[in-house]
Amino acid sequence: MDEHTMTKTQHDGARILRTARLLAAAAGTLAVMGALSSAHAAEAPASPAAPERAPLPTQNLTAADIVRQVDELPAPTALGGFAVHSKNFCESCHGPNGVAQTAMWPHVSGQPFEVTAKALLEYRAGLRSSGAQAALMAKAAQKLSDQQIADVAALYAQLPGPDGTTLTVGKDQVKPKPIDTTFIITKGDPARAITPCAACHGAGPESAVKAPVLHGQNPAYLVRSLKDFKSGVRKNDFMEEMRFFAEAMTDDEIEAVSLWYGNPMGRAGPMKK
Repeated sequence: MDEHTMTKTQHDGARILRTARLLAAAAGTLAVMGALSSAHAAEAPASPAAPERAPLPTQNLTAADIVRQVDELPAPTALGGFAVHSKNFCESCHGPNGVAQTAMWPHVSGQPFEVTAKALLEYRAGLRSSGAQAALMAKAAQKLSDQQIADVAALYAQLPGPDGTTLTVGKDQVKPKPIDTTFIITKGDPARAITPCAACHGAGPESAVKAPVLHGQNPAYLVRSLKDFKSGVRKNDFMEEMRFFAEAMTDDEIEAVSLWYGNPMGRAGPMKK
């Protein structure tokens, strides 16, 4: 794909990652120069070493433990997220700029820090491993340190989200009956005790804070996620709310809601052009 066929979102993301590569190269050069300069400088008394931070537990965790661990992650580094994205082959599934190019995978760019961090901690702890994609993610996440999880979550939160107005990924696989589901999204359905999707995921892409941004997301991925919650295969919802809501929805409603969310623009992200 060249710059003439890229969507605006893909072009913005690619530009940001190219800039990150240049900054990473510059940082490496400065590190070497600093080391050479230090070799010729008088040796100064060593400062007391900071206490080493203990890694977070990875075994026998609950959904509540994962929520707490998100707040216990180390502060992300400036360029660390790009290093994780490029060196761990994240782009092979989620795209070079966090926008997936196949229907099998979700778009990750534009997601809040807490969303990506929570997902990777869940995969690393083995709390999400059902299905081929989840099993692959679990193996990948087991190799990540706390710092790497924090870094890549921060990177994706900075990148511009997917532009559902131009993307076609996953849309050809979702063909709901012509039913109106905007009432579920904006008002909910009290008769079935379904709260509005927008109550957690936001009325717009910028209003979702610690919940996944659904605007612009791959609709085929959303359908799989909701059906996994409905069947009980996926259980990483802390309060079991997603399992409750999805179980009350029909398959046609799941597909219609997923396609509705797949069509608008995603979260702009601080690095928007």
